[in-house]
Order: sequence, then structure tokens, then C-alpha cells
Amino acid sequence: MSALSQKVAATIVGVGAVSVLAAGAANAHPGGPAPKPVPQSTKVPETNCTLGQVEKALAKEDPAAWKKINSSPEKRARFENMVVLTQDQRKAKKEEWKRNHPVQAGVKQFMKDNNLSFHSPQERAKMKQERKATMEKVQATCSQY
Repeated sequence: MSALSQKVAATIVGVGAVSVLAAGAANAHPGGPAPKPVPQSTKVPETNCTLGQVEKALAKEDPAAWKKINSSPEKRARFENMVVLTQDQRKAKKEEWKRNHPVQAGVKQFMKDNNLSFHSPQERAKMKQERKATMEKVQATCSQY
């Protein structure tokens, strides 16, 4: 199989995998219990701030990201439940997700291993850098709110 044929095949598999993941994500919690609300006074690890302060700082520092997070109660609840976890707790939650969703985790790993994405490596690096800069700004300014 030529290199071009391998890339085409990998792309087709990747597109199929994305559709599988999208379908799974759309049905991830049908009728399941909604995440419990997190009190705004909850301390956020690695900051000297509460959840409410972090949310206000994020809304100011990156309004587009805050708009996406705040676009549905489910997205906001997921954000709130994740942001109040320590790095170790988030890592454990990620591992738990992998154990509970082996097919989706395998597809995700396949896509990562084969550098399959809707974004170029440069775009992904830029997005990662922007997220990091936003997190640093939020961490530095949240105590003002």
C-alpha cells in the first residue's frame, strides 16, 4: 500500500471515528442525572479564588470561551465540576472515562497516534497556547472579582 493510500485510508477511518464519537457524545447522558451544582464559594485548586471569581475572570478574559461554556446548563455544570478538581483528580477522571468508554478512547488514541485532526499541527499548537495564556490570565486576575 502506498503512503498516499495509507493516508487516505487513515483519513477515512478518522472521519468514521469522529462520527462514532459524535453520535456517542450526543447520547452520552440521555435521561441520566444532571451533574450536581457546585457552590460559587467552592475554592478552585491552584488559585486563591472561588468558582464564582474564576467564572467572572474567564468571562472578562475570554468572552468567547465563556459563551461556549455558558451555552447550556450541561456544559456549565461539566465545567464547574471539572474546574474545582485538582490536577490529580482530573487525571483520575480521565482514566475512569477511558475505562468506561474503551471504544471512544481507542478511537481518540488512534486519531492522536496518526495525527488526524480537523486542525493542522500549527493550529492545534496555537489553540493550546491561547488556552494556556487565558488560564494564566484568569489565575492572575480572579482575586479581583
